[in-house]
Amino acid sequence: KIVVPVLTSIRQRPAMFNNGVYPGVEYRIMKIYDTEGNEVFGSVPGGKYDLKPIYPLVDQLERPWPVTVNEAEIPRLYTVGMYNTVSALGSLFTATFGLGVAYALSQMISLFFIPSRSMDPTLAVGDVVVVEKVSPRIFKSNNHVGDVILFHPPSRLQEIVKSSGGRIGNRDLFVKRVAAEPTQKVTVGSDGKVLIDEMELQEKRDMCSEEPLGLIERYIEPGTTEVQSDEVFVMGDCSSVSIDSRVWGPLPNKEIIGKPLFRVWPIERFGSIPTLEKTQLQTEWSD
Repeated sequence: KIVVPVLTSIRQRPAMFNNGVYPGVEYRIMKIYDTEGNEVFGSVPGGKYDLKPIYPLVDQLERPWPVTVNEAEIPRLYTVGMYNTVSALGSLFTATFGLGVAYALSQMISLFFIPSRSMDPTLAVGDVVVVEKVSPRIFKSNNHVGDVILFHPPSRLQEIVKSSGGRIGNRDLFVKRVAAEPTQKVTVGSDGKVLIDEMELQEKRDMCSEEPLGLIERYIEPGTTEVQSDEVFVMGDCSSVSIDSRVWGPLPNKEIIGKPLFRVWPIERFGSIPTLEKTQLQTEWSD
């Protein structure tokens, strides 16, 4: 009969190796003895086994075979079929658990690569930020002026991009900063300047040098709108190049998926995301 010794505790490993009973190795039972040393044809409580591996081992594990081991010194003996089944189930559990943990983490945090200058210089092209995705799902209306948010493109933004010949889908992501909250009235001028409740923005929104051709003015939708309870008005810190709520209107809260926590790349800019008051002009517009 072929059996496989199995550990039930890592502390059992030294004693098993000392006795020549290696966990996971297939052994043939050569003889079985009862407590008085008589050879028997089946296992008995307190009996002993003569064991020999069914295949050659590495030199470090070889010894004179068979070895005689008391049944009490072997934590468990499985048949080959039982051992393979347990191993397969263990591997399946480990893989499933690992995938489950990875999926759970992906639903909580993720990395995002900054693809455009719309948040320059707060977030520059090529920056990589860590985004937490839990709070927007739990507190759907907990978005305040100054918060930097990550969101899926609303339908109006998708229409604008597609009508311009671009490609965009529901899974694409954008990053902007909240400029107005629910109940606030936003007035957008033809030049892109914004008034909140008839007052100029308290935060500086033209953080980068103006784009020389003023292309953003072609897309601006002048007018006044009141931000509803389930939406926010967002803008980029580099307002001269940012296609934001001035163009496609307020952003529904349901499209918000996360908030950047801190920047991890490049290393020299590692740290938290600056507020508008702390951000300083770091880049100049170049033709």
